[in-house]
Amino acid sequence: MMNSAWIDPLLLRTFVAVAETGSFAKAATRVGRTQSAVSMQMKRLEDLAGPPALFARVGRNMVLTARAETIVCFARRVLKAHEDMLQEFNRQGATQEIRLGSPEDYVNALLPKALDRFAVIFPNLEVSVVCDTSEALHRHVAESRIDLAVVTAGKETPIGTAVRQEPLVWVASLDHRPELESVVPLAVFQPGCTSRAVAIDACVEAEISHRVAYSSPSLAGLLPAVRQGLAIAALARCSVPRGLRILSSAERMPRLPSLTISMLRSDAARTRSLVNALADEMRTSLHRS
Repeated sequence: MMNSAWIDPLLLRTFVAVAETGSFAKAATRVGRTQSAVSMQMKRLEDLAGPPALFARVGRNMVLTARAETIVCFARRVLKAHEDMLQEFNRQGATQEIRLGSPEDYVNALLPKALDRFAVIFPNLEVSVVCDTSEALHRHVAESRIDLAVVTAGKETPIGTAVRQEPLVWVASLDHRPELESVVPLAVFQPGCTSRAVAIDACVEAEISHRVAYSSPSLAGLLPAVRQGLAIAALARCSVPRGLRILSSAERMPRLPSLTISMLRSDAARTRSLVNALADEMRTSLHRS
């Protein structure tokens, strides 16, 4: 029984290649991936489809089971519809623009895979990325100043827009020992940022003496202080850079709740096929990464 409402077209493309070549190795050559990657893709597809199996090995070849012979027909139809859609998007060859908003730390940690894939599919697309706080991005979307935004959910975030739960963690330099300090110095984002409020509230509730030592609207502005051991910071785990360590529960700092990451679309952009396609690609990428 199918246990997912979404199947990546790339899985279907590889599935059809295996069906037509009868070999993972030959299919890998056709789709431009390694044989191990093809094998993992087909394992993923079989997990999604559930039993009975889609393939049976006959000698050195992989042959379709009776069930898979039916499914491959649907796969070809889906891929044909996908190809027709791409041709329509690129019909006039004109450059189109999507205005995408995200906090700086999410841009670096969460969006590259989705944007890379989308750039290959839509080479004529220009994505204008606006980095701002989640609070500001909510306003930009509401005013249709941007088309699409990835934000940390807050009280103003519409229900049903969540795409990911991301742990919030304390980070410090490799040799910084905040548990030895009488007053813990914090590096936090500026007021209006969810992680700032969560970090300070957690310290207050745990009765940990603290002070805001550094404040910046950007991750780049906070990291130098943390790297030098001058402060600790509360960051989304996905955005913790190399050279910093995540503090353990034994180092006195209180446990932090996870952040809800949501994706917002402006009312003006909801009927734009390209915006909806990018939203689908990003949603899939955020679920997986």
